Amino acid sequence: MPPFVSDQSSLTLHKSPTSAAFHGFVRRLHLASQSDDPVLLAGEVGTGKRQSASTIHNVGTRSGGNFVQIDCLGIKESKFELEMLGSLNPYNHQLRQGAVALAEGGTLYLHEVGELPPACQTLLLRLVESNTYSPLNSSDTYNSDFRLIASSSQDLMAMVEHGKFRNDLLHHINTLTIRSPSLNERREDIADLVRSILMEMPTASAKQLTPEAMEVLCHHKFTANILELRNIIHRLVGTFETDVYSEHHVIQSIHAGTPSSKSERVIEKKSQRSMLPDFKGYVAHAHTSSHNAAAEGAPSSPPSFIAQNNTTYASTTYHINPNAAPAEDDLDNLSEQDVADDEYLAAQMAGQSHGQAYMAQHFNAAPPRGMRASAEAVMGDDEGGNPFTALKAQERDYILKLIDFCDGDKKKAAEIAGVTLRTLYRKIKQ
Repeated sequence: MPPFVSDQSSLTLHKSPTSAAFHGFVRRLHLASQSDDPVLLAGEVGTGKRQSASTIHNVGTRSGGNFVQIDCLGIKESKFELEMLGSLNPYNHQLRQGAVALAEGGTLYLHEVGELPPACQTLLLRLVESNTYSPLNSSDTYNSDFRLIASSSQDLMAMVEHGKFRNDLLHHINTLTIRSPSLNERREDIADLVRSILMEMPTASAKQLTPEAMEVLCHHKFTANILELRNIIHRLVGTFETDVYSEHHVIQSIHAGTPSSKSERVIEKKSQRSMLPDFKGYVAHAHTSSHNAAAEGAPSSPPSFIAQNNTTYASTTYHINPNAAPAEDDLDNLSEQDVADDEYLAAQMAGQSHGQAYMAQHFNAAPPRGMRASAEAVMGDDEGGNPFTALKAQERDYILKLIDFCDGDKKKAAEIAGVTLRTLYRKIKQ
């Protein structure tokens, strides 16, 4: 693919820029066009660096020559050398001109020069130092006469410090450095830019935005600058069949260009985790109520607070996993939420039992009767026991007691524990 050649400007500058930032930028472009020094255009993505380079060429002293562009994004060493220097066909001895030859007397523009691989940086350095080149497969040497303009959205000085860009090459290409202002720095120009974009569209030249809609655009934080603004306007025209766009149209157009399905899933997962019940306090209350009832000779029944709060916990659990399957033969297909529930349950139980056992050992404080067996299982029969060997047994014992509190109703026990029913079955069987 031959290098891009253009002899026409693709940027229309305002005769009287509204914002001070853009006024200073236009003035620096004009001053740069009057010299023949290399120019480095710095700035964020979408600030019009390509158009600025074309403008410098078209209003400068080399406007009679070609404007040749090489895109350095993802280019390979062999491709860059071929596009820059050209090649000689060894069979018919015909010379294929490269960008250097095509830019003779004109301008060579390197877009995103910071993306060049190290070998390509070395080739470019030899070219700008010697002003000579040799096409591929040729032993002839030619003189080069072009003006170099390069652009980058990266901090080239930081890349030099990290060894990703040659320091000597940087000082050869940035004799004049011009930073293009972001759209957030020139919000006064947004109204004029919107009108210019609408005028470029044949079917939208008569359309307009309400003052409230323009206010929304002026307060929007742009991340891709003019490129993002152009997409918003094109999305407006292509989505809504009206001649006057309101602020609601603009808001919908802005959000339509922001993929958020992944972020919504992350937020939903975090909110579900935060809605899990306070398992530690809940179970402590259950044990206390159960043993008090047993001591008074009352028939074994679930504590009254379970029935009172059952609706709350049921709705919470339903929100976490509304499609939980109670079938026992589907225990192998566990979701990520099931695994998270298991980890939460294990952490709560281990933390409570180990803490109460520690209090009993060091401060002679007896743990509650309902948790004594679990604490002994965690701490072991002797002082040298492994405190983590009985974790699965502790979970199973705990869940069985919870099922007993619920009169054998496993579904209600799963709702109280904040886990799915199939997870509860799996814990019982392990």
